[in-house]
Amino acid sequence: METAITVVIIVGILLVGMLGLLQNAMSMQSSVSQSTVEMQSRLEERTRTNILPVTTAVDPVLGTWVDVTIRNTGTTKLADYAKWDVILQYTDVLGTARTVWVPYTTGWGKQIYQVAPGVPEVFDPGIFNSGEEMTIRVNVAVAIQSGSTNLATIATPNGITASTVFTR
Repeated sequence: METAITVVIIVGILLVGMLGLLQNAMSMQSSVSQSTVEMQSRLEERTRTNILPVTTAVDPVLGTWVDVTIRNTGTTKLADYAKWDVILQYTDVLGTARTVWVPYTTGWGKQIYQVAPGVPEVFDPGIFNSGEEMTIRVNVAVAIQSGSTNLATIATPNGITASTVFTR
């Protein structure tokens, strides 16, 4: 009789332990499945996103700003400009090589065009739609050296980049 009670207690403890392990395994499987779905969604968005540089111009007088025009050739609508990265690699008027990351609100602004510069967008204002062009004006603290070869790189929040080489 004492053995039967001990067996029942041990079997009960084993069942409770196994149920706990099963519950943890199911929870882990659910987390992995959810992560996989999110990763696939991000990958699909990246596949549908593409930006290409169109033109780049530098302030011809002072060399204190750069205009980079890009075209959205993908199918993803882009916005949330505070999460974009704009990086300039340039030689300043003192001959110093500089690499600067320029934040959206204080260092660069944008103008989106429906088809080409001069034709402001009318569909989804403020959203960079497929087929539209956007001119990003980047202000630099120290002017760009005349005759120097420089690089501008623009990255969207989902990691798609466009780079262009320019001279002043």
